[in-house]
Amino acid sequence: MALLYFMAATFQPLRSAMPPTFSRILALSLAILLILTACSPKNLQVTQPWARPGAAGDNSAIYLVIDNPTSEADTLLGAETDVAGSTELHRSSMENGMMMMEPQEKVSIDAKSRVVFEPGGLHVMLVGLKQDLHAGDTIRLTLNFEKAGAITLDVPVKEP
Repeated sequence: MALLYFMAATFQPLRSAMPPTFSRILALSLAILLILTACSPKNLQVTQPWARPGAAGDNSAIYLVIDNPTSEADTLLGAETDVAGSTELHRSSMENGMMMMEPQEKVSIDAKSRVVFEPGGLHVMLVGLKQDLHAGDTIRLTLNFEKAGAITLDVPVKEP
């Protein structure tokens, strides 16, 4: 509401020079533009996280989607969680009919792009689980990005 009062005061001098309908349309258009601009994402967005169940001592994996709506590329440098001895970024791929898993030092996220961590592809590997992970549990994960910094999220554990 304060925005509308501000806009009305700002365009008051124009009011006498323009027909009232034009002033109202201009003010309404600017208000809508400001609202839409404020609603658009400005940072990396991490969505759809989930983790596979696993037994203590075993390994598990976390999958998610990273959207970069910004005009700058960023890089995922690593991940951290208390439920595993260590975390690694991995990429699975088929080579000569065999599924291979390769550690990734980092994962690039281009400007205005989406990177999907999914079974059979990129994932966050949880090495040496410190506890059992059951469907319905939630684990805390921190992703560390070169530019965006740390993004912490709660990851539900569920069956694939």
